[in-house]
Amino acid sequence: MTRQGPLAQRLSAAVRSATAVETSGIEPIPADEREGGPGSSFTLWFSSNVQFSSLTSGMLATAAFGLGWAQALLAIMLGAAVGAAAIGVTSTFGPPKGVGLLVQTRLPLGRRGAALPAVLVFFKACAWFAVNSILGAFAVRTLLGTGFGPAFALVTVAQVAIALVGYGFIHLVQKAMALVLPLLFVGVSLYGYTESDLGSGFDPAKAGPLGFVGAFALVMAIQAARALSFSSYAADYTRYMPVDTPPGRLFLYAFTGTWLGSVWIASLGAAIGTLAFIGTPTDLVGQVLPGALATVTMLALGISTITSSCLDCYSGALAWLIAGVRMARWQAVLVVGGLGSAIGWFAGQGDYWKSFENFLIVLGNWIAPWLAVMLVQRFLVTSPDAEAPRNFGPGFAAWLLGLLAAVPFMSQPGVFVGPIAERHPALGACAAAVAFLTAGLVHYALARRTRTGATPRTGTPRTDSPEEIPA
Repeated sequence: MTRQGPLAQRLSAAVRSATAVETSGIEPIPADEREGGPGSSFTLWFSSNVQFSSLTSGMLATAAFGLGWAQALLAIMLGAAVGAAAIGVTSTFGPPKGVGLLVQTRLPLGRRGAALPAVLVFFKACAWFAVNSILGAFAVRTLLGTGFGPAFALVTVAQVAIALVGYGFIHLVQKAMALVLPLLFVGVSLYGYTESDLGSGFDPAKAGPLGFVGAFALVMAIQAARALSFSSYAADYTRYMPVDTPPGRLFLYAFTGTWLGSVWIASLGAAIGTLAFIGTPTDLVGQVLPGALATVTMLALGISTITSSCLDCYSGALAWLIAGVRMARWQAVLVVGGLGSAIGWFAGQGDYWKSFENFLIVLGNWIAPWLAVMLVQRFLVTSPDAEAPRNFGPGFAAWLLGLLAAVPFMSQPGVFVGPIAERHPALGACAAAVAFLTAGLVHYALARRTRTGATPRTGTPRTDSPEEIPA
């Protein structure tokens, strides 16, 4: 029997630790179980954004909204920076308390008030699981030549399996994919950038009543919404890190990973959008890519959707528990996987593009005011000994008022168009920004008026009941 060297032993121990099934739920992670460093946030968010939905969101900029590629690139960079900043900041919420951000939502919104965003995150996670499962199934079907059913089953089972093992395994998979995915995407990147029309200009016919300003703002909003939708998850993947993890470094790693992955793949999508309007991964084969490159690209797209959607399955399960449902974490993972698979199966039989744009924009409308409340609470309001209200806190009212303020600016054609967006289409991309600013200002005003200084907790809380977990 060959003896392992020190390095091999450490690697072996790390792999065993990462592949052990996670037993924790939403309770605080004890100090003696904390490990890992901020660098893992780079690989997690980079890998999660190197995927087909990033490609398609960038493609909208040129193929649907008429921006030239350079104009689209600038809008993508700016929008992705907003979303990446949100993920960077919310990643720093995990180490100090050892719980996810939705648990901490109880402090400003109250214990009952926090249940509503938890339910919304649960359904958002199921929806993203469905979207990515469809995309992954298209890629696997093209790669293996199977029907949609077997390909869809392969993708969904893989996503659920990763989430079932849990936190450590997710980080291990994302570290591996941070090395593999760039190698697999380099071919399509070279082809896409060299064969596309990078000198294309603005097309007013595609932009329609939006005009250039409206189209540019909408592309920024879509890119920001993509990353913003992940921000409710971010602390889930840092809650095992030591309490003294430097927040500045954690922000930088999470921001950089998110921004680089988003800008690379979305700008590639914008480049391909100057050649053709791609509805599914299959269309890349038929309309853009040559044979061997198409095969490698399908492999990359299939893998990337799995590595992204396992986050939706894992964090959606935690949200379900935070909403007050009493079950084990692994059972909640199966709930998300089952519901997301059902949605994806039926949606996969129809037109994927039909609601993708509206889906991305809607995500930002309710997440933006919630994020504003959390940021104000964390950096401007919180007392060290603050305790969550039993029912509803001032943040709940601020969140709802932020949403209401955004309604006139909302623009989801075919679903709802607010009066301001209808009269001034270019302002239809401002809904999330209006919601964010309104909720933040209202919460700051309300919280400072109602803060009385809560009595610190003195005993050890029970960890088997969501109602007893500290905010």
